[in-house]
Amino acid sequence: MALLLFKNEYIEISRDGGYFYIRSTNKGYPLESLSRILQDSFPHVKITNITAIRDVITKAPYGPVVFGQERERIVVTVSSDELRAFMTLYVPDNELAPENRIELVKEIVEALNNAGVVYGIKTDILEGNLMSGVEYLIAEGIPAVNGTDSEVKLYEIEAPKPKVYDSGKVNHYELNLIHHVEKGDWLGERKDPTPGTPGKSVRGNIIPPIPGRLLPLLYDRTSVYEEHKDGVTYLYAKKTGAVYYRGDTIGVYDFLEIKGDIDFSTGNVDFDGYLSVKGTVEDNFSVFSAKDMEILGEYGVGAAAEIGSKDGNVYIKGGIAGKGKTVLRCKKNLYVKFLSDITVECEGNVYVGFYCMNTNIRARQVVVEAPRGRIIGGTIDADVRVSSADIGNVAENRTVIRVRGFDRNKLKIELDEKVARLKDTRRKITELRQHIRVYSCSSDLSEAQRNSYEKLKNQYADLKDEIKELEYEIKNLVDDLKTPGEGAVIVRNRIYPRVRVEIKGLGEEITKEQFMTTFYYKDNAIKTK
Repeated sequence: MALLLFKNEYIEISRDGGYFYIRSTNKGYPLESLSRILQDSFPHVKITNITAIRDVITKAPYGPVVFGQERERIVVTVSSDELRAFMTLYVPDNELAPENRIELVKEIVEALNNAGVVYGIKTDILEGNLMSGVEYLIAEGIPAVNGTDSEVKLYEIEAPKPKVYDSGKVNHYELNLIHHVEKGDWLGERKDPTPGTPGKSVRGNIIPPIPGRLLPLLYDRTSVYEEHKDGVTYLYAKKTGAVYYRGDTIGVYDFLEIKGDIDFSTGNVDFDGYLSVKGTVEDNFSVFSAKDMEILGEYGVGAAAEIGSKDGNVYIKGGIAGKGKTVLRCKKNLYVKFLSDITVECEGNVYVGFYCMNTNIRARQVVVEAPRGRIIGGTIDADVRVSSADIGNVAENRTVIRVRGFDRNKLKIELDEKVARLKDTRRKITELRQHIRVYSCSSDLSEAQRNSYEKLKNQYADLKDEIKELEYEIKNLVDDLKTPGEGAVIVRNRIYPRVRVEIKGLGEEITKEQFMTTFYYKDNAIKTK
């Protein structure tokens, strides 16, 4: 038999088992009033048939019909990561009053236990103001703190960037080309990864953290050694030399430092490594290196016989006055304060601080960097462009500027091909890096695994070198494509008579002074702007 729960002159609400019925006896009862009664007095009823409620009002007298069923008084839900638990109460308002809450709190604790919520319960929620139908954060766990990856810091080698200082009275040309270290000098370090801190869920379960990764520390074991102290692995130089990178592998290459001059006390020098000369190269002496070379004497070099680097750059701090005898050759770039009466053969670019005088240069590009830089006399033979503030002089010394030029369309095709190769090589090195990490995270490798690890590191270094070379070539190609036309001579200030400008086989004699002019090849002609 149904139990009558509520009655007024319009409606009746009763219960039979787990179901709730509603019946209307008279017309005219507002739906809003019925909704308020259900919300305030029957929060534990889950409405299952909203249409029945509407019909009871609009079709009165009507019913009885089922409109809802009993729901749980206390609903507890736990988030998927078990870090938070929520509680919603569906009880009458009188049970929520502080003076009547003792039994309700016991019921809540039991509901939490039944849901497995045993940790991080917010008891202050139970003591505060509670409302029916409102979801409360009733418990909160402690999230795990994942470990941090190891931090690697290595000796930094920046690309050569010459600095020109010209105050009018004193000028300097500075460059840090060779990175010299002494035996025992710091080369890098790696902080150990941290294991992280475990967390705890609202169900009392331990949440394990994700430990940090041990990143590989790549170095040449013949020239670098490691020491581990207080959670940090340090790298030090085994010998005095010059720092270099092969891929991401740091090492120390053979380095010869001549503290004085190259003269009768040293004889001619030919060194298979990096070479630094603190003084000068005396007349008629020669000096060669396999890698980068720097000659740091403040007063430069005179009539030396030959200066050359087989695979590197050359930096001459004080310039060269070759007296028509000196020949300088280098694989990469030449950085020099000034050039006078010398022959230069350079596969890279020639960067001159202040002036070229009566100099014959064959290079990819020739740039005289100072705001008052000059090219006077001689022959400049470049592939892409020549740039200087002044070319020629008021005495009208014969000066020839020749730019062989390039095919812009072919250059664009070459650039696209190299960009595609770079993208593919980076993909390969990403895959290889994953394999290397597997080995680097293990401290107990078999001999076969160590051999595989070394092989992977060598492959990685080869790919890294390939990427470095491709990036260098792409940078040069992009730089070339910025050149006006298909070859250019850029005069930043003034060009004088008796200068001949040749670009891609076409020539133009300068017969009168011109200012801030760029000569460039386009549409089978030399044009200016």
